[in-house]
Amino acid sequence: MPEAVPRLPGAVSRRVLLGRGAALGGALLVLPAAACAAETAPHEDVPTLVGAIASEQDLIATYEAVRSADASLAGRLDPVLAHHREHLAVLKRHYVPGSGDRAGEGGAIPAPSALPVPDGNKAAAALRDAEDRAAKARTADAAKAAPALAQLLASIGACEAGHAMLATGEPPAVRSRSGAETVRTALAAEHAAVYGYGVLGARLRGSLRETAKAVWDAHRVQRDALVALLSGEPVAAAAAYDLPVEVTSARSAARLAAALEDDLVPAYVGLAGLSSPDLRAFAADSAQRALARSAGWRYRAGLPAPDDAFPGLPPSALSPRPEPGE
Repeated sequence: MPEAVPRLPGAVSRRVLLGRGAALGGALLVLPAAACAAETAPHEDVPTLVGAIASEQDLIATYEAVRSADASLAGRLDPVLAHHREHLAVLKRHYVPGSGDRAGEGGAIPAPSALPVPDGNKAAAALRDAEDRAAKARTADAAKAAPALAQLLASIGACEAGHAMLATGEPPAVRSRSGAETVRTALAAEHAAVYGYGVLGARLRGSLRETAKAVWDAHRVQRDALVALLSGEPVAAAAAYDLPVEVTSARSAARLAAALEDDLVPAYVGLAGLSSPDLRAFAADSAQRALARSAGWRYRAGLPAPDDAFPGLPPSALSPRPEPGE
């Protein structure tokens, strides 16, 4: 049936996105209204930053408590703890509460509080749960924050999802008509992932082969979702891709899978910088899933965890961007 209103080439399909909105329970996310004057405009990112800062402080306190209780865990915990300290430092760099007539925009940062963590073997599971909750909170934050900050929060959430090694569930629905080129960038990365998993799956057997097949199917679903967002001509899949790892064994297959997932992270963190709140949430969630899968494949390949505390984030996004009137 023809569209009632023609769509511009490259625009994201409103019909498709609104059709997917039911997954959010019909709730609509809206951007804040334009301010009347720069000097009195509410700084709505400040409460979001306070929450993210408090979350990082609590995670740091929790890791330090676990480390103090069992010094033998230091080798495992210290790299993750270093990431959270970097997260906190950069988030505080962005935190500029108002003063004078704008003092109400701020909000006191609460004191750090370690989360309750059981002793013994259950400590690791409790830390993974804490990372899981933090990653999900950063997804929600990315939907509320301005585009530049949303990229930072999406990257932090992806890092936390990698810590937790999560790889389940479905991405939230997306309703946006902007950012077609950025969607195409993510689509191109998904095409490469689909191709790469087809190659590496042939080198795996048993449960690992089943895992690769499930992830391959997930990337096909994600690819189709991105195609559905575009009303114009989507990026076509190439006949073949120059893969970063030659697959000759199960271990090299796992290395390739990790590399494919790593390549998806910057594409989705870039998508988190667009204006639509729900598209930012979708992007943050997708970046987290990619980092979580990468962490799992790295473990199977015997590779170390990534060094980057801000995966996929452009260096320019590590510092706050001045706004008029500040």
